[in-house]
Amino acid sequence: MLERELKFFVPQGAREHLDQAYSAVQTGVISLKAIYFDTPERHLAKANIALRLRLEGEQWVQTIKMPGPDSLTRLELNHNRPEPTLDLSLYSAPHLASVIAEHGQFIHARYETRVTRRLALIQTPQGDELEMAWDTGQIIAGNLSYAVNELEVELIKGSALAMFKVGEQWQYKHKLILELRSKSERGDALAQLYAKRQKSLRPETLDTTNATQLLSRKAFQLGKSHTVKSADPETFYRQAAALSLEQVIRNASLLAGLDDLRPNLELQAEYLAAMRVGLRRLRSCRKLYKPWLSQAELQSDKQLHYYFGLFGYARDYDMVLLEVTPLLLKAGMPGPAPEHAQPPSTQSAVSLASAAEFQSLLLRSLQELLIGAPIHTNPGHPLDIEHRLTRWFTAIQLGSERFDKLNPEKQHVLRNRIKTMRYCLEFSQAAAPTLCKLLRHCQHSIGHMTDMDVALAWYAKHALSPKQASFAQQWLSKARHSRQTKAQQALKALVAYELRHHHEQLRHL
Repeated sequence: MLERELKFFVPQGAREHLDQAYSAVQTGVISLKAIYFDTPERHLAKANIALRLRLEGEQWVQTIKMPGPDSLTRLELNHNRPEPTLDLSLYSAPHLASVIAEHGQFIHARYETRVTRRLALIQTPQGDELEMAWDTGQIIAGNLSYAVNELEVELIKGSALAMFKVGEQWQYKHKLILELRSKSERGDALAQLYAKRQKSLRPETLDTTNATQLLSRKAFQLGKSHTVKSADPETFYRQAAALSLEQVIRNASLLAGLDDLRPNLELQAEYLAAMRVGLRRLRSCRKLYKPWLSQAELQSDKQLHYYFGLFGYARDYDMVLLEVTPLLLKAGMPGPAPEHAQPPSTQSAVSLASAAEFQSLLLRSLQELLIGAPIHTNPGHPLDIEHRLTRWFTAIQLGSERFDKLNPEKQHVLRNRIKTMRYCLEFSQAAAPTLCKLLRHCQHSIGHMTDMDVALAWYAKHALSPKQASFAQQWLSKARHSRQTKAQQALKALVAYELRHHHEQLRHL
């Protein structure tokens, strides 16, 4: 059977209000205890497979979950068991049997979940049936634990649109945070942490908060390989855009205070930077397919563009505070460092990421990509991605040739064009790695230079004294000149590059 559900983290400040509303629809309460299994090398987790035994009332149920057609859907197989022991002979399907045959003898219990589930059944006027579950409890691996407080909305019967609509109503009203992590994903991470601590020379005990903090230290990245295999244009767009949106959602959740944690400034900067890369990737996909996007996709892009700008101000502040200012102080700038207040609380990166309006926008964007019709074609306006990319590259080469004559604003525009083309090409498995590497190098080289423009404007306004302003202006101007020279050297290779060698690859986009 297919399991399709939405998950939301319930922040501490939302729980009292949610409890009052949930009591009006609640239909029951059950306790669930589950044991999750894998090999020491995590072969199942690496294949995105979860295997568990769960006690539901007085009945043990063996469940295996596998990837579905999208990020919200899983293939789920359930079998009743007389006792809490695995029966791996139940899995005869070729893709499962091969994994079990190779690794079955090494499968063992790795972590547990202990959850109190408050159930609610929702029926829409159109006949759709949904089950809501508010889960509170813990994920446990050895002496480590990880708190669970999430609301699930699962489609039982009817249209997936109903699941999104009901989910958005509860998300928006109670300021819930969209959550893409499954319990098995979190449990696997906790089990890895426990195994690492066991091998450590100092396996000190961690409490729930410390374990959670350790598991939330890194921003979510797509990784070096995030290609889309489909050659069908519509499928390619859906999958590339969905990967980009996943990077946005996961980092926005961390920034918003997932698991009731408040990241420090350094972590906030990491989450924000990774989230903006995801937004840039998504906007790049939409720009490439813009002539064929649905009205819903165009509207979503317009709304996300607004937030992209707001998050950009916060990112500039992080860059000046955490990256440029230490360099200036080390170079001898008169101190102390300027203390410029962050944007008002209503506009801070954390507040923006956790705002009900932004979370709702992410949910609607996910809805359109997974169950909507994000692009449309007609015989009079066929998809011609190769032509668009060729035009983009020609414009990039022309701008690169006269880079030193462009004003700072147009140099920044050129960098954005380079980023857009690079992100689009990286999704194609047929894309030339040499070209992608060259675009990435040029993007970063110009970026190092334009960072100096942002810092020059910032210190012109916020320096604490004329001496500090003068030092910053001279040092940053010199650094900008040096970085522009390096950028121009990188762009020479881009000007000389001949795209015609890759026309066949571009047809796959």
